Amino acid sequence: MPKLSRAVSGELSTDETLRRAKKLTGSAAKALPSAIAKYLVDKVPIVRWLPTYSPKWLLNDIIAGITIGVLLIPQALAYAKIATISGEFGLMSSWLPPLLYAVMGTSKDLSSGPTSIMGLLTAEIIADFIQEGYKAQTIAGVVTFVVGIYSLLVGLLKLGFVLDFISIPVLSGFVSAAGITIMLGQIPALFGETGVRSGTSNILYDFFTKLPQTKWLTLVIGFSGILLVTLMQMAGKRWGKQYRVIWIISICRNAIVLVIFTSLSFGLNKDLKKPLFDVSNISKTSIKPPVLPSMALVQKVSSRCLTVFIAMALEHLAIAKSFGRRHGYTIDESQELVFLGVSNLFNGFFFTMPTGGAFSRTAVNSESGVKSPLGGIVTAGFVVLSIYFLTGALFWIPKATLSAIILTAVWQILIPVSTFYRYWRTSLPDFTASMISFWVTLFVSVEMGIAFAVSFSILHLLLRTAFARLTTATPATIGSMYPSAPKGTLPSDTQIFRFTQSMTFPNAARTKTALLTHVKIYSSGNESFAQEKDKSEMLWSEAGQNKETEKLRSRAKLAYQPIPLRYVILDLENVDYIDTTGLEALQEAKNELRAFAGKDLELRFVGLNDLVRTRFEMSGWRLIDAEEIVEDVDNEKRLMGEVSYEDADQVFSCVQHAVLVGRRSKY
Repeated sequence: MPKLSRAVSGELSTDETLRRAKKLTGSAAKALPSAIAKYLVDKVPIVRWLPTYSPKWLLNDIIAGITIGVLLIPQALAYAKIATISGEFGLMSSWLPPLLYAVMGTSKDLSSGPTSIMGLLTAEIIADFIQEGYKAQTIAGVVTFVVGIYSLLVGLLKLGFVLDFISIPVLSGFVSAAGITIMLGQIPALFGETGVRSGTSNILYDFFTKLPQTKWLTLVIGFSGILLVTLMQMAGKRWGKQYRVIWIISICRNAIVLVIFTSLSFGLNKDLKKPLFDVSNISKTSIKPPVLPSMALVQKVSSRCLTVFIAMALEHLAIAKSFGRRHGYTIDESQELVFLGVSNLFNGFFFTMPTGGAFSRTAVNSESGVKSPLGGIVTAGFVVLSIYFLTGALFWIPKATLSAIILTAVWQILIPVSTFYRYWRTSLPDFTASMISFWVTLFVSVEMGIAFAVSFSILHLLLRTAFARLTTATPATIGSMYPSAPKGTLPSDTQIFRFTQSMTFPNAARTKTALLTHVKIYSSGNESFAQEKDKSEMLWSEAGQNKETEKLRSRAKLAYQPIPLRYVILDLENVDYIDTTGLEALQEAKNELRAFAGKDLELRFVGLNDLVRTRFEMSGWRLIDAEEIVEDVDNEKRLMGEVSYEDADQVFSCVQHAVLVGRRSKY
């Protein structure tokens, strides 16, 4: 029993995994108090930058805040229309995010609020659940609440890296398809058509079927709005930098068009029982007391909300990082997700739609000269005043005008065709993923578009891992592969294999097979070793394998007769990680190589990092540095029998040394 106890104690004391766990636990325990304090402060970034806030920045932040407020109101009304909820709920969605972002945001430029993408995704969920008797704004509020929970959890646990599984080409295809879907959904309203079903195919069919029913006054109002917005935008791009007034008009173009056509609508329709054209019917409202979302509905929509969260987070982070790079600062991605979680979670109590960063408003905020997130407080105040004092007048907004604002805004987020052509030129898998995302999103649904495209990307990544290439050096290529090794210095009894990526269970078996196959093609077995084997001892499969090897040699068209192999050099410089399956595969390869070439075959390693070497040693491999063998003191100890290198494999600092150092003697 004492023997067993000492053996167990000895094993535990030398166990590398336990040693690491103990070290990490000790360091984590010491750092925990300060880490908690830093973690809490990081959740409220205003605490860090407000003490250094310069009074000179205040005017810039006020101007930017008012500018975004003027831009946000018409967009909130338009995006509420996309989400199929009443316009006042779009305004209700818009006051809390900029207020919270001033306290929790890490980007000075970003403007948070309703977006067209969030409107589209919310509308899809509303369309599926409104038939169960729920009100549209109730469903939207629950979606916002659930999305907030997802974002808060991911942000607090710093799991934002999960979003990296959605590549830029997949996101490009999704954004373009979503933009086209939004635009198609607004075209019938622009022509005054009603009763048009959802879905790209249905919209196109119903639109052309109902085209003879076009309401021409509605069409004139809609296209006039598009023309005015476009002209003001073009004027801003051409003369905005020279004339501040033109720049302001361009920035406020949506609000100007809204005021013009709302006034026109009020003048034409105020005395009529039935308006001449469809109006928004926005009710006068105020900020209502918060209401707890229905838990039954939360359970029903929770799975559907994953897509909304992913799209919101990707759009928000992409915008924040883009403007951070432009202005030379770094955002905290996890903190941005925490902000999205808090703002949407609280917004969910007010029957609002999900909110996040918007590119157009962020660009305007940046151009307005904003100096800090403090401008969001001004924007929030402007929106609150609009909720209490302007919603009555917004009743008369023509629906065609809102459609015009949506069409001109969404047109700007469409990804250019040249981007997809660049994907085609640079990477066929990326182009394929973007096309899957685009077409499936356009004709099936956003959820399926993202799911299929991401699944394809992950499958492609797994296949690339499983079919990892094993590069071999030849006398002609060794100079280019390893500049320190002169061309033609590779002896014919030596083969070099360079691994191109980590060796794990998906590629371990294929890598081993590729290595052994190459050895058998370009080297002959040890004849003396083979002769020791009696035919009666030969395995049933060996004859077939020998014939297969001859076929492969014939196909390779060897210009020389293979000679016995003495050295196999494995360059693992690109191997950052190796798992148990990979270690087992290399052990099997070593055994088969020695069975083929003889017991004197040497396996030499190059480029082993500390982690990979430790894993080899923990799995039972004996590895020694080549320098240890050639030192005189070690030679003396070895001759005296104090040190034995039997069955040990050598590790070299570079390929040139592994090739040129002579074969060690038998011990």
